[in-house]
Amino acid sequence: MIRRHARIIMMSLAVGGTLAGCGNSTAAVSTSSTCSSIPTVTSHGQGSASGTPDMATVDLAVQTQDSTAAAALDQNSADTNSLLKTLFANGISKSDVQTSGLSLHGIYGGPTPAITGYQVANTVTVQIHSVSSTGTIIDSAAKAAGNSIRINQIAFSVQNPSALFDQARAAAVSQAATGASAMAKAAGKHLGALCSLNDSAPSSVSLNTSNYSTAAGIPSSVPVQVGSQKVKATVTAVYQLQP
Repeated sequence: MIRRHARIIMMSLAVGGTLAGCGNSTAAVSTSSTCSSIPTVTSHGQGSASGTPDMATVDLAVQTQDSTAAAALDQNSADTNSLLKTLFANGISKSDVQTSGLSLHGIYGGPTPAITGYQVANTVTVQIHSVSSTGTIIDSAAKAAGNSIRINQIAFSVQNPSALFDQARAAAVSQAATGASAMAKAAGKHLGALCSLNDSAPSSVSLNTSNYSTAAGIPSSVPVQVGSQKVKATVTAVYQLQP
């Protein structure tokens, strides 16, 4: 009769969670020596937190074309240098500007496909740590490179998301504890001590991005909205079950 009652409890718990001995747990926080010989309940929790981005990453490109490769490259180099000087003059550090792409290829045209000119594209990725100045820097870059400018992409992020992840983890742990308590109650038991707690690798849920593809006519004051960044965390908790 006792064995049958134990099996009923185990089947009930299996519906809402996972039964396990703590001796097999790979959790980061563990007290397996006190849990290995008693019933346990495993619960999972998820939590999220949002914050305001404080850094912008912008992909800027200078694109030129001419009848010869040399002329296209010379013009591109001149416009790119103007762009870089403007970025540095706006307080961007050289360590935050990186060449992320450089291409030169022929332009084909005519009834019989033949090279009619050459196009050069030089792309730099810029990190802007003062996010409030993003619009001004984009505007200055466009004026420096003129009609050669291309704004490929802008992405916003939180420079130090550790605090956000901590908030998300706390919410996940709370959810896991609530779920474990509900399962224990449904099984006619009381929730005991925490045996182990495992945190999965944190991951970003969303990063606001906006795409631009512009050759000219950029407004004098570029409107930029940073939105919010959301992160999440997932935890697995193992608790003792008490009578």
